[in-house]
Amino acid sequence: MLAELLEKAMASLTFLSDKIRTLAAEFFSLLFFALAIYLCAKIVKWLVHLLLGSSFMEKKFPRMSKALKHARLLGAVGYMASAVAAIHLYPVFVPGEGALLATLVSRAVGMYVVICFMFLFVSALDVLDYLYGRNPNVPLRGVFQAGKIVVYLLAALVIVSILISKNPMYVITGLSAAAAVFMLIFKDPILGFAAGIQLASNRLLKIGDWITMASHGADGTVIDITLTTVRVQNFDNTIINVPAYDLVSQPFQNWSGMVQSGARRIKRAINIDVETIKFLDRPLLERLLKIQLISNYLQQKLTEVSTFNEKYGDKESILNGRHLTNVGTFRAYALAYLKSLPTIDHSQTCMVRQLDPTTAGLPLEIYCFTATTEWGTYENIQSDVFDHLYSVMPEFDLYPFQQPAGRNVTQAAAEFAQGGQRWP
Repeated sequence: MLAELLEKAMASLTFLSDKIRTLAAEFFSLLFFALAIYLCAKIVKWLVHLLLGSSFMEKKFPRMSKALKHARLLGAVGYMASAVAAIHLYPVFVPGEGALLATLVSRAVGMYVVICFMFLFVSALDVLDYLYGRNPNVPLRGVFQAGKIVVYLLAALVIVSILISKNPMYVITGLSAAAAVFMLIFKDPILGFAAGIQLASNRLLKIGDWITMASHGADGTVIDITLTTVRVQNFDNTIINVPAYDLVSQPFQNWSGMVQSGARRIKRAINIDVETIKFLDRPLLERLLKIQLISNYLQQKLTEVSTFNEKYGDKESILNGRHLTNVGTFRAYALAYLKSLPTIDHSQTCMVRQLDPTTAGLPLEIYCFTATTEWGTYENIQSDVFDHLYSVMPEFDLYPFQQPAGRNVTQAAAEFAQGGQRWP
């Protein structure tokens, strides 16, 4: 044993008492023991990286290499090797029974071995999760997460049994007896703790994220995450505490993906009065041909319609051929206008479409993404788009639908009276 050899080597230090020499010998022996474990972990980790983290492996098995790096399995293998080395080197470096530091060191080594093997199993499950957990046909991610929870619980159980020097079954018996009481008293902390683990493991939430949760009136930035609650500062500077468990059991919207993408969606409709929808007549067509954004579109459509009508049309009725409409031309103009704006992200979906007609008219939806996510700039871009579209609608002989108001009724009554007619 190294401690005994060091103690004999220090026998010449007569100015130290026997107890101090023994303690110093044990301390230096444990220091060498820790150094040996550290070197073993570093060497094994270097060798594993050399074999499995090489460029050959990355080219031959790219998905496996990414999984190993994502789960940090190579480092876990190094720690596992150091744990095995600690078990075999323990009798050489650690003093035997009766030594001053024997009990403390034996417990520390036992916990270190348990933790190393726990990291190994968790990393292996992370590798499997990366490779197979996101398979849409057989979703196994929940199984791997449950496996990690079991590993954590078993490791905690063994560590507690090492600390109190009792059999693990003794700990299980004690926990089962107190489980009902703890579940009743600490219901919210337990649910919050479990929810916190799910939020962290699934990366659903982090400080600084913008979330919206209508059921709790939350619409703002996450400023704190505690054991049982998540604190959100709303945009009106009010602060609301949302139970962590509710974020797992109830739906909420996290806008961090939108912020990271650098583009924010515009999805709003203009309700068109259906009584203003009509075919393009000659004066209207000539006026629209002067619009640069759709002049080429109109020329192409006119050629297409003319070719079709010459082959299949019948001039006796306008219904026997194809004709352009003002609402279709306006839809093409709106799309061309969006594509001409530098403030719109043209790598994202951009379209103008009709929705189902309602009692409020025909909805014409604008669907596109701005090239910024900054709130004020986004609102200005969106407002500018609809300011322009509403302003140019009369050029297409289209008008937005609007419910009659007091001013409309008064104006209609005045016009009726000026016409010399009487109310029935």
